[in-house]
Amino acid sequence: MKAAVIESPGVIRVEEREVPQAGPHDVVVRVAACGVCGTDVHILHGGFRADYPVIPGHEYAGTVAAVGEHVTHLRAGDAVVVDPNIHCGVCPYCRRGLIHLCENLTALGVNLPGGFQEFCRVPAKQVYKLPANLPLAEAALVEPLACCVHGIDRANIQVADRVVILGAGSIGLLLLQLARLAGAHDVLVSEPVPAKAALARRLGADCVVDPTSTDLGATVRERTEIGADVVIECVGNPRTVAQALDLARRGGRVVLFGVNPKEAEVAVRPYDVFLNELTIVGSYVNPYTHARAIELLASGRVQVRELISHRFPLAQFAQAMALAAGGGAVKVLVEP
Repeated sequence: MKAAVIESPGVIRVEEREVPQAGPHDVVVRVAACGVCGTDVHILHGGFRADYPVIPGHEYAGTVAAVGEHVTHLRAGDAVVVDPNIHCGVCPYCRRGLIHLCENLTALGVNLPGGFQEFCRVPAKQVYKLPANLPLAEAALVEPLACCVHGIDRANIQVADRVVILGAGSIGLLLLQLARLAGAHDVLVSEPVPAKAALARRLGADCVVDPTSTDLGATVRERTEIGADVVIECVGNPRTVAQALDLARRGGRVVLFGVNPKEAEVAVRPYDVFLNELTIVGSYVNPYTHARAIELLASGRVQVRELISHRFPLAQFAQAMALAAGGGAVKVLVEP
């Protein structure tokens, strides 16, 4: 089989490998589609923890090709999606139910071979069976949607809240739809790329602002009078993090969802946080949210077909990564 490998930061190759065999508690998944995530780009450039050399890819769906002897809930031919984050179950965080904060967390596509290969061995407990009506290309977005479901849980949106989303990449567009489902009355999206801005409008944004040509702060104040109830930062940039803190009303909530560079710093005035009683929360991966994400996609409550902007074969993995890194695409899929 063929596999895409990041040998070391900046070094990509596509090579031949043996098809993996299923261990007693594993399945082998024939990968149909794997999404390129910002985390994959960070791994390529050395900006995210990874065990090199690594086969990246953690947003993938496919069909079961083989099952281990102790696997009972799956069989060959099942359409499936993978939760890439593997917790230990015994550390203090796991035993508090905080599996995503596991002290020994490992991830397919980061520490173990991931989805940018034709076949991938996966612990069976990480695999979810898909309903028949969900296309595998769309199912590749279950993992990012599961992360967004956790982000919306962290945002604690109330009915009739006014929400600002910074960034209309695939994550911002998923969070936009989830914010509406959570009861947001007015959702404003900040996005400078015209094609992404148009997509945000089609997917339910009440207002879309180009922050390079419009005073975003003035627009938010005009629409809300006092600032947003919830601001979700999806860009992963210190400038937009600082902007998010300024857009929230007194007593408002700021969710830091975007992945900033490890060395990034943002100036925060503690007095302002105190005086305005701001709540600032992070949102990290997807603790037990895969099943909910599958249901949202299968029911049509969340739409992802339009988010898939580009598709590449595995042989063009380097081109797919370059396009995703450039920022113009919404969601790039690799189809091994």
